[in-house]
Amino acid sequence: MIRLFQFPPTLKGTPNASPFCVKLECALRLYGLAYETEVVPNPAAGPKHKVPYVEIDGERVGDSALILDLLKSHHGLDLDRGLDVRKRAESHALQRMIEERLYWVMVYSRWVEPEGWDIIRPLFFAALPWPMRELIPRMARKAVRRKLDGQGIGRHTREEIYALGAHDLATLSAFLGDNPFLFGETPTLADVTMYGFLVNIIGPDIASPLKDAALGHRNLVTHTERMGELFASTRRPRRFKAAA
Repeated sequence: MIRLFQFPPTLKGTPNASPFCVKLECALRLYGLAYETEVVPNPAAGPKHKVPYVEIDGERVGDSALILDLLKSHHGLDLDRGLDVRKRAESHALQRMIEERLYWVMVYSRWVEPEGWDIIRPLFFAALPWPMRELIPRMARKAVRRKLDGQGIGRHTREEIYALGAHDLATLSAFLGDNPFLFGETPTLADVTMYGFLVNIIGPDIASPLKDAALGHRNLVTHTERMGELFASTRRPRRFKAAA
C-alpha cells in the first residue's frame, strides 16, 4: 500500500493548496494505483521537510519528482509511456518552467500580496494557540520573502513578476493549442503538473493578475476543467469563468 502524506484539503476551489500534492495524487489516480492519504498539517514532518511525501514498504520519500521516479521503478507508473524521446524532452522542459518559475509567481501572489495573504494566513495558522498565532505567521511570511529573494523572482517589481507569470501561461496556452491535452488525446505527466498549478491559480478565490492572465486563455481553463473531471469523476467539477 502507498501512503500519501499531504496538506488537508481546506482551500476552497482546489483539491489541495499545494500544487505538488495535486500533481502527485492526480498521477496516482490516472494510473490507477491504490493509495491511502494522511493529512500532515506541519510539512516539517516529511523527510524533505515539505509535502507531499509517501511511505512505500516502510520507506519515506519526499519531493514529487523523486516520488514519481520511485513509483515508476517500483510500480510502473509512467504517464509518458506513449511519448517519444523528443516529446519526453519537451514535457520535461514544460514541467521545469511550471515548477521552477510559474510556481514562484504563484507563491508571490499568495504570501506577499495582501489579497492572497488574507486567505493563506488563516488557512495555515488559525489553529495555532495564542501568541504563536501572531508570531509564527510573521516568521513564515518573512521566510517566504527570503526564499523569493534567493530564487530571484522576489528582486523584481510587482509588474515584472506578473509579466513573467503571464509569459509562462501564454507559452502553455500556445503549446496546448486546440488539443485536449498537451501531447494529444491522452493526459501525460506534463498535463498532471499543469493541472496542479492551474487549479491552484484559477480555482481559489484569490484575486491577482496571475489569475486574470490564466483566465484569459480559454484553452487553459478548459484543460483545467477536463483534468478536474478526470481527477474527481464522482463529483461535479467546478466550472471556471473565462475572460471574454
